[in-house]
Amino acid sequence: MKKANKLVRLVHNPTAGEGKYSKTEIVKIMNSHGYDCSYVSSDKKSLKDIEPETALIAIAGGDGTIRKTIMTLLSKKLKFKRPIALLPFGTANNIATSLGINEDVGKNISTWDDYKLRNFDVGQVVGLKKAAYFIESVGFGLFPKLIETLEETDTSDIENADDEFELALSTLLKITQSYPSVTCEIEIDGKLVEKDCLMVEVMNISRLGPNLKLSEKADPGDGFFDVVIVPAEKRSVMEQYIQDIAKGKKVNFPIKPILTKNINITWKGTDIHIDDEIRNEGREISLQISLLHSLLEVIVNKDELK
Repeated sequence: MKKANKLVRLVHNPTAGEGKYSKTEIVKIMNSHGYDCSYVSSDKKSLKDIEPETALIAIAGGDGTIRKTIMTLLSKKLKFKRPIALLPFGTANNIATSLGINEDVGKNISTWDDYKLRNFDVGQVVGLKKAAYFIESVGFGLFPKLIETLEETDTSDIENADDEFELALSTLLKITQSYPSVTCEIEIDGKLVEKDCLMVEVMNISRLGPNLKLSEKADPGDGFFDVVIVPAEKRSVMEQYIQDIAKGKKVNFPIKPILTKNINITWKGTDIHIDDEIRNEGREISLQISLLHSLLEVIVNKDELK
């Protein structure tokens, strides 16, 4: 008797990666590897009426599509919890890259029958009007300012991902050179520190923004955040790092992260982001950031875990 194909719910952003992979192409590749596909576009209710026999949820798109689908899972209190498979089609693909997931669709799908599940933590933020959650990072200072500036920039002349990265890095450098330092009170593991900072990032993955690896060993399933703090006196160090990356140099981020499961932070400025969303409150704000360990499971190639 022929073995039945496994059923996969495919959540697909057809515009991600400049539409590199169509619905038809992805479904054909999945079928060739023995998977039936229950398809839905990412702009629809992606997890509505999911079939009980669904073996896994595949997310095809960039970081935004991945984040949106995972947050839907969380909002459903994991009612539709299944292993998550990522098919990264975005520009930076920071989430998939942090997990060592191959961007080649065929090679990626070919590993699904012989995979390992990797735990994926979720961050929780308390102190806003209502609790918020994140899978990449929460940050203050330079990077929310970068997001805000790029949202206000005319990008009609951007033709490809390389142009997008170049614009992001040049914009970040300009911001770093002129950004006024902000007084910040940070409590980590019971120790309170007050610093004038350019940036604080509470990271769940290793990369941020235009694919900058700010924490070399960050593991989204290890039960710890990697907290990156750039004090005002390290402005020139940050500038040099951005310039080196823009020149194509392979350099490690020069500031060592701090590992913690919980952090309290009072930011006496206004530039705040949660993942890719600006959350500026227009005032000083105090947040409590905690980690929800192993809330999700993501499919990775078992060779990446060695």
